[in-house]
Amino acid sequence: MINSKILDMATYQTTISSKGQVVVPAELREQLGLKKGTRATWTEERGRLILMPITERILDEMQGFLKPRPGEPSVFEASLAERERERRRERERK
Repeated sequence: MINSKILDMATYQTTISSKGQVVVPAELREQLGLKKGTRATWTEERGRLILMPITERILDEMQGFLKPRPGEPSVFEASLAERERERRRERERK
């Protein structure tokens, strides 16, 4: 059975310029809210190129993912605590 997500995907064709540039079709730019200057990352996955725009929505999702649960330290606080433990171990070795 074919994955229904594949059936829902639209296909767009574009051409790579002599400078290696690619134009994102207008329909996709509008749908995803991409504007001039929107940053993006490219990933290669099993011979496929994946373009992921870095939009406000993506940044909000990432911040939500990194947000600690109530009572847990943030990633930043945990990193500081780990570095302090490393400093203590280094001092004890001397």
